[in-house]
Amino acid sequence: MKNKFLVFVLAVASLVLIWNHLPYYYSNDKAVAYIDSHAGPKSKKSCAGYVMRGLWHGGCPISSAVLPAYGYAIILPQVGFKEIPTENYIPQKGDVSVLPHNNNHPYGHIAVYDGKQWVSDFRQSNLLCSKTYRAIGKYQIFRIEDGWHWKHVWTTPADWYGWVQAFCKGNNIKL
Repeated sequence: MKNKFLVFVLAVASLVLIWNHLPYYYSNDKAVAYIDSHAGPKSKKSCAGYVMRGLWHGGCPISSAVLPAYGYAIILPQVGFKEIPTENYIPQKGDVSVLPHNNNHPYGHIAVYDGKQWVSDFRQSNLLCSKTYRAIGKYQIFRIEDGWHWKHVWTTPADWYGWVQAFCKGNNIKL
């Protein structure tokens, strides 16, 4: 019985690994169109959810897990976005800004440039959308080109083997 269970776990792990490494097609236009059509005039305190759904509509296999906005600085490179230097930065349609968390904004902030303005759950007047962010002045920009991309997830076959081995021995699984 234990061997059948181990085979089942390894099969599921293999399928997840294969799924996590499949290519996907991304369109900045589709992502921007979704975000623009759902943004309101004022913040709904849901920037990460709106941007995540916009990226998903653009074709990006971004996680549906609830993450704080600042967490996307780690997730975006795993799905093919490249960080752009902020010195002499000129925004392009589809760019994603990630602002750090602080005392006034414990979850940070995330927005997408639609070609004219920055948009998240609301239409922003500028990239640094609050007095606190303007005072701090720190942000990260991520960009992805339209087309086919590979996911770069943080797990490897070695991780999965270790997890299955730990599970079979009754040990805690460390992520």
